[in-house]
Amino acid sequence: MISQVKNSNSPKGSLTVKRSYRLFIAGLTALAVSALALSGCKDNSDPFVDPGNTPNPNWVVTVENDMTSSMLAIVKVSFAKTEGTLAAFMGNECCGVATYIDGLYHLYISPATEAGGEVQLRFYSPDLKRIFEATETIPYSNDTNKGTIADPYTPEWTVAK
Repeated sequence: MISQVKNSNSPKGSLTVKRSYRLFIAGLTALAVSALALSGCKDNSDPFVDPGNTPNPNWVVTVENDMTSSMLAIVKVSFAKTEGTLAAFMGNECCGVATYIDGLYHLYISPATEAGGEVQLRFYSPDLKRIFEATETIPYSNDTNKGTIADPYTPEWTVAK
């Protein structure tokens, strides 16, 4: 907004231009919002630092386990600051939920089928409110271990889709 104001310190009839900064800021804000919308603004937050909004999935083992066939994984989740939930999946079947002991997850995995298959690890972080997936799967092998207490398996993680 431009207004005309008589300035008593200047010769009669001179004008002083007065700017309304509120309109100026509003115009810049509208311009910035439009530019972001047109540029396809992306979320540049760091999922390993910035919280999401995923509730705890409360995973439950859906595979019947007669304990004649299982695999043990000792897993360290390097980015976790507090205890979360670690689970193993074969396809959509939850085949193991870990127990947290002294900074490590002890995970007994039962195969979803007799043939076994690939095991996908998923981790829910209550601090970050996100589900993460290990970037590589573990081939199921009966009566074997993946990692030890002295040398735990420490996978790389990505945000689950």
